[in-house]
Amino acid sequence: MQRTWPVLVAAFGATYTFSIGNVTAPRLGPDLGADRGEVALVLAGFAVTFAAGLIPAGRLGDRYGRRRLLALGLVAVALTSALAAAAPGLWWLVAARVLQGAASAIVMPQTLAIIQTSGSGATQARGVAAFTASSGVGTVAGQVAGGLVMGLSLPWAGWRGAVLTSAIPAVVALLGVRRLRAAPPDGTGRPDLGGALRAAIPLLALVAGLSLGPATDWPWWTLALVAFGLLGLWGFWRNQRRRESAGCPVLVAPSSLRPPALRIGLSMTVLLFAGYGAFSYEYSMFTQVGLGLTPVGSGLGLAAFAGAFVLAGLRMPRITARFGDRTMEVAAGLLAAGLVVLGLASWFGQGKGAAVWIGCFQVIGLLLGAAQASQYGPLVATVMAAVPDRVAGLAGGLFTTAQQASLALGIATIGAIPGTLAVSLGWERAFAAGLGVQVVTTVLFWALAGRLRGYDARHAPDGNDPSTTSLSLSENNQ
Repeated sequence: MQRTWPVLVAAFGATYTFSIGNVTAPRLGPDLGADRGEVALVLAGFAVTFAAGLIPAGRLGDRYGRRRLLALGLVAVALTSALAAAAPGLWWLVAARVLQGAASAIVMPQTLAIIQTSGSGATQARGVAAFTASSGVGTVAGQVAGGLVMGLSLPWAGWRGAVLTSAIPAVVALLGVRRLRAAPPDGTGRPDLGGALRAAIPLLALVAGLSLGPATDWPWWTLALVAFGLLGLWGFWRNQRRRESAGCPVLVAPSSLRPPALRIGLSMTVLLFAGYGAFSYEYSMFTQVGLGLTPVGSGLGLAAFAGAFVLAGLRMPRITARFGDRTMEVAAGLLAAGLVVLGLASWFGQGKGAAVWIGCFQVIGLLLGAAQASQYGPLVATVMAAVPDRVAGLAGGLFTTAQQASLALGIATIGAIPGTLAVSLGWERAFAAGLGVQVVTTVLFWALAGRLRGYDARHAPDGNDPSTTSLSLSENNQ
């Protein structure tokens, strides 16, 4: 496998940039004089353009070259990070985060596509494990490092310094982009620009409505955005089916979604990241607002969780060799158990102070971090292996679109529960209630993982272990 460290750094940076928004959110109101709805605009500004741009960016990478698109996106991430850090007011920051989301959308599908096409078999499995560790830890590191930077007593520290750190991984990755192999682009056919608009506009409306609804008490226009987004995506799908049947260029070929493993995997992606998006947002709000921790204390509280996630991600080939095709089911069961224990500790720890809760979380966080990494790694391999290499950018775009839209969905729905219930129940019990909803999404993930395993067992090639079906599918498609 080629030296793909720039891709791994870029994947880290894309998820790190998203996560920075969560940890800085509680501090934007006092510094910029913004209310809850205006702070939500900063988060939504990134989320909507990130989610909406992933599929078109993946297709552009397939057509014009993934290395070229990756370099372009990295330059844009570095520049927009500087623009966001220098924002003199709220609306400048919103605009900069919108551009930052679009830039990150260019980067993310290229990273996963390059990993997918850099080898096969065990080499590909190692690449996916490294991608899992780097992109996963980027999400966690955004909260840890962002909290630390915000606590520094230095010029340009605070939330501005945290936002500016998003440029660092982009610049580092850009220095090594030329080391990547320049795979020949798929220049056949014209890009479906109309399809790109039909997909991007409804996604923008859907994610914007879901992101702004909870912060504004769901006025009619947020519900209208959600309805428009859902209807628009349905219309986009019908349009793509008609165009493919007629032999016209399409953005997302419906035939590419026929593999059941891909459809089940994308459904599992929605459940996994809706739960994680809610958890990361709830954690920041609970620890900083409910427990009164500084951003540094909040970030350091995630140390055990982050360490377990990284170690499990790096050892994913050994973990999957140990548990085989049951890896995601075992991980989901452990995650559900950990969430229940954390919920009980939070509920019955009401009023016992931040030190007690953080101490409990350091222990439980080891289980939660390892379990989430063990869900994420095999899931990435499953989704990416279900499509041929020539449209790996599309698969990367589909996966990351589902991931980012689900993160926003989780923040907007499950993540809003603690803030709503805190007045009547207290923050500890409100946080526990939010965890209870995440247990439900985890159980649903577990059920779909069992269904996926059953499908793999029925369709495993002769002589192959069902646990390796995803790799076999990939090799057959190449």
